[in-house]
Amino acid sequence: MSDFQCKFYLLDGAETFSCKEGDAEYVIKIADRPFPDSLLSFVYYDINSWEPRFHEAERSLIKFYQTRDTTCLKPVQKLLDDFKGEHPYFFYLWLDWSDQLKQAEAPDCKNPTRLLPHKELAHVPSNLATMQQQILRLFQTVLDASITDVGFSIRVQAYEQAPSLQKFDFQPMKISFEFVGEKQFTEVLYPQSMYDLIDFSLRKCVQEKIMMRTCKNCGRYFALTVHGSTEYCSRVFDSRGRTCKEVGAMRQYVQSHAQDELLKIYRREYKRRFAWIRAGKISQEAFSAWSKEAQKEKGKCENGKISQKEFAHWLKQ
Repeated sequence: MSDFQCKFYLLDGAETFSCKEGDAEYVIKIADRPFPDSLLSFVYYDINSWEPRFHEAERSLIKFYQTRDTTCLKPVQKLLDDFKGEHPYFFYLWLDWSDQLKQAEAPDCKNPTRLLPHKELAHVPSNLATMQQQILRLFQTVLDASITDVGFSIRVQAYEQAPSLQKFDFQPMKISFEFVGEKQFTEVLYPQSMYDLIDFSLRKCVQEKIMMRTCKNCGRYFALTVHGSTEYCSRVFDSRGRTCKEVGAMRQYVQSHAQDELLKIYRREYKRRFAWIRAGKISQEAFSAWSKEAQKEKGKCENGKISQKEFAHWLKQ
């Protein structure tokens, strides 16, 4: 019998995950960034790098079944301790399995194999990796903000017709409607597994029609919860701590400045050659031919095929 209870809910755009275990209480407030950033950070988390350690934990569990030597459980607990800090969703796995490990260590435990299903633990990375791909597919087909020519309900219907392995498997969950934080009523999830936290977060995105857009800098999805016109996310992008939004703004400024300089160079030469018509140095036909070629070269420069210096040199020739 588990000696803990967890609650997960959203309130005013912030997520709260609280757990009680005996006299101890854990509260994880994911309030520094708005919902659904925890779901998005999970989608792009490198879960595959943990697979060797989970398989190592599986072997330790099997050895424990065979010998009942409790020292075999230490690598399992170390894995759980390290894994829990990687993402808020993983805290539940640590709490659940740590509780089971304590029960399995008790002298009167008769069936540790049932209490500690080793294959269930070993499959955690692959299960999470599958969910990541399924969530991304849902973003791409249902919540992508770039899909403007198809209605939301039609997108959902198309998603439902996809092969079952490609769709996220929403499951029945224990959900209450409670007065939370002395503020207001909200839906409260009582998770029975780590996967419930992911399921609850994703269904909220669909229910509230939270649109997603791929960041022009890092190429990852972010939620359009505030400014629908923004093209960059707020993830930290480089070692200097700059976000995609900051890097993108700088890049836009540099590009805009470069285009302004390019236009100045072109206009200056255009005016100079236009004046040659009045001075009788060139004909109108020759000027028109030059202007067409200049537009082509300017386009090459804008597309990065030639440098600004090469374009300026071409104009002078």
